[in-house]
Amino acid sequence: MFLVTRQVDVAPTIAEILGFSFPCDGKPISKIIEFSKGCNRVVLLIVDSLGFNEYIKHRRFFKFVSKAELSGLLFKCLTYSRYTTPSIATLLCGLPPEKHHVWKTEDAYKSTVKNVLVVASKLGYRTAVIMEKLGALSFQNRVKIIRPIENILDIKKFDAAICSNTISVIESFLPNLVVAHLRTLDKLGFNHETTSYIDSIIEKIAKKSKHETLILLCGDLHHTKQQEKIP
Repeated sequence: MFLVTRQVDVAPTIAEILGFSFPCDGKPISKIIEFSKGCNRVVLLIVDSLGFNEYIKHRRFFKFVSKAELSGLLFKCLTYSRYTTPSIATLLCGLPPEKHHVWKTEDAYKSTVKNVLVVASKLGYRTAVIMEKLGALSFQNRVKIIRPIENILDIKKFDAAICSNTISVIESFLPNLVVAHLRTLDKLGFNHETTSYIDSIIEKIAKKSKHETLILLCGDLHHTKQQEKIP
């Protein structure tokens, strides 16, 4: 049996680890709080289209992640939307889409709903967002560091830029909270090459993260009625 949680629980869990309160519909995940005692930094890596069943099916190609799983925690996490933008908003706001109303990226520019990145920034934490340009710029003047990545056709090069910029931010600014979004699996699907490629990016980021950092790896599933869980 796998541990079960919800997307809305991710934001309050991050807040609890960093040491502040974040009221929302979710609750801190007690097993992660206990596991991460002593951590004062969080890196949240959102992997587009990674569902729970996809991860289990292709686990042998996620060599680094599956090895890390053995000394970490694996959850089945309930999702609330089959689309990327509302799913990311739910992860960061701790609210389902019908409450945060961020259905498309443009909605994020006018949203007044609190998210864990912005609240942490206001409290003085060093925060960073590394994602596609339009999404990243919605955090401008609200998050300490943003790295907008140009949307290009070669999605592996896009994710390589996400990786290098995430590592650069970690090494240069020692942030308390980093959020990055990886998209290769969404665009190219699941096979030995793509899953191994994403696994290598996650490994590079994890190995450059500082001590006392919790790595949170979350899928962003475009689910059907039969598949609505992410790892």
